[in-house]
Amino acid sequence: MKYMGIDVGSTTVKLVVMNENNDILFSEYMRHYSDIKNTVKTLFLSAKNALGDIEATVMITGSGGLLLSKLLNIGFVQEVIATKTAVMTFLPETDVVIELGGEDAKILYL
Repeated sequence: MKYMGIDVGSTTVKLVVMNENNDILFSEYMRHYSDIKNTVKTLFLSAKNALGDIEATVMITGSGGLLLSKLLNIGFVQEVIATKTAVMTFLPETDVVIELGGEDAKILYL
């Protein structure tokens, strides 16, 4: 089983593909210059070129992710929830997360 995550932020799009052991198979980010659709398309093609045709469970997050999730019929998870889930999975000893984005900053006490 493969998992793909897409984060559409205010300035960049990040895409990662992982396997069931949470090993990263592909990871890339690009500035979108407000052209989110074409940037996501470019990242999808880069992942396909690197991994071939794969089946994956896909989720999207980020400030620009909700609209794109509706356009592509992809599940959406709010970015603070996505951050908390990732930190609890990979760095469970963490008690505070500070995220500095292009538009805002967030602090999460765990």
